[in-house]
Amino acid sequence: MIRLLLFLLVIPRFCSALPPQFELARTLTGHQRFVTAVAFSPSGQQLATGSWDGTVKLWDVASGREIRTLTGHTMAVTSVAFSPDGKLVAGGSDDTTVILWDAASGHLAHKFEGDPSYVTAVAFSPDGALVAASTSHGRIKVFDVAHGELVRTLEGHTMTVHTIAFTPDGRSLISGSRDQTLKLWDVASGKILRSLESAERFLIYSVAVSPDGRRVAAASSGGGIKFCEIATGECGKIEVLGNGQPYVFPIAYSPDGKWVVSGSGRGVIALWDTGTGKVAGRVQGPSIAVEAIAVSPDGRWLASGGDDDNAKLWRALP
Repeated sequence: MIRLLLFLLVIPRFCSALPPQFELARTLTGHQRFVTAVAFSPSGQQLATGSWDGTVKLWDVASGREIRTLTGHTMAVTSVAFSPDGKLVAGGSDDTTVILWDAASGHLAHKFEGDPSYVTAVAFSPDGALVAASTSHGRIKVFDVAHGELVRTLEGHTMTVHTIAFTPDGRSLISGSRDQTLKLWDVASGKILRSLESAERFLIYSVAVSPDGRRVAAASSGGGIKFCEIATGECGKIEVLGNGQPYVFPIAYSPDGKWVVSGSGRGVIALWDTGTGKVAGRVQGPSIAVEAIAVSPDGRWLASGGDDDNAKLWRALP
């Protein structure tokens, strides 16, 4: 009897940790080249997409209707982000600039220039006061949003920084690089606090910080992801997606921190159980590279961007 009761208690916990299943709800057409960036607004009602066609588009999630196109970049858009209050949209581009637009009007609010290198990723601080941009020359630029000024430059990587993410408290920034390292930075001083290392070393394409700020998940050229403890800098071994997937590009945490979603070079969107670090579900889209991935604030929608020039919205099944 005791064994039966323990079994019944454990099963619901195990099941509740499993990520939801998703189905394709709609395809967003309108970009003319690869869709390389996607981001949900804080309300979850809008989606921003960035493309090699040099534009950023805003979409209504519920209907799939295009709201407006944001222009100003002259080359491929590599990254997009909403400010925490949803009022601004940031875009980073191969044209070496970061542009901030007013989300409601589409008007250009700020344009940050000066670094002669491609912008690979952009991220707002949790309080919205700063926007950070990583570059192909291995530097990370931190800008003051209100005044449109460069605050500091973070230097320490030796090759392209592909990805950046603020920790939830806004005090630290995590970066992943082509130099095969993850670094944790103190935002106020610009100093490196620690490197997060594991035995396997692969190019780091994307990072995502858990909602509680304790862990970071990193997607790599090794065909999988690894989880690292931010406080200690210790990383587990890379868990491989399998099925001959050559690399994992984008990655994002669910709002509850129980699962992570990733996109691969052959169209597979994988859902990982953060408790076990293993793949717990898959969504098979077209056999094209998934360049970008995002989870809505309520966890009920996924957005992806790919080499078919479209963005897709995936809805959680009841």
